[in-house]
Amino acid sequence: MKDDYRPEEDEEYVPIPEDFLFDEEDTEEEIKKKHSKKIMIRFIGIGVACLLLLQVANIWFNLFSLDSRELARTSDELSQEEHIVEFKESVVTIQGNGGRGTGFNVHPDGYILTNHHVIHNRQPLGVVFPNGEIFHAETLESNEDLDVALLKIEGADLPFLPIRVNDAKEQEKIYVIGNPLSQTQIVNEGEILNDETPYQVLKISNDIFPGHSGSPVLSEKGEVVGVVYARSIPPIRSQEEGHGLAIPIERIVTEIPHLKELIDDQ
Repeated sequence: MKDDYRPEEDEEYVPIPEDFLFDEEDTEEEIKKKHSKKIMIRFIGIGVACLLLLQVANIWFNLFSLDSRELARTSDELSQEEHIVEFKESVVTIQGNGGRGTGFNVHPDGYILTNHHVIHNRQPLGVVFPNGEIFHAETLESNEDLDVALLKIEGADLPFLPIRVNDAKEQEKIYVIGNPLSQTQIVNEGEILNDETPYQVLKISNDIFPGHSGSPVLSEKGEVVGVVYARSIPPIRSQEEGHGLAIPIERIVTEIPHLKELIDDQ
């Protein structure tokens, strides 16, 4: 073979160009850079894996936390009542770009009420009804100061919740239906805590969690009296308990003219 050829002692050897080629050795600095790059890639991979694991763990924690289990238990009990089942048909899940919240239909032609912060910068928006129907939603009106938004979907003869314009009453029994803690169609009951009128904010005793934003506050007859938007957090070492906060429906009707038209049309 050519690679095994060796010249005899008395034979003149003529070098070829390949004899002058040699492997360049990496400098110490280049070796350090390559090593650092490998370490960096390894750390990035580990970081991504850890983030994915944390997300999965967070979902499972939410699903099986004490609060989630208690919410589900209470909701299951209340959902045995026929009128509660009917109320739930109009409460929807709003899916946006990187977000999820609650809304509810207020007209058979598909007008969805929710919070401004649920839909802000999250287009395109999808609305999912409990029966599995999915609709694309357009924003008709959105009021950041009041934190309320009215969406429109293309539908007909859709289940809806009627709106009661007159004030909710102190200690009036109410229901909240929403999608908290990665769950859907969760209902709990409580009462109005306000002791003054007119109400700028409804204070309610219902347990409120992330995902409840945009949930309807309902009377015993299933009439909307408010829209959930937050939960109060008492000061540290305070004896006060937190409570849910909702926008009174009469304020929303005043600020969203289109909603007044829909009420008159019901």
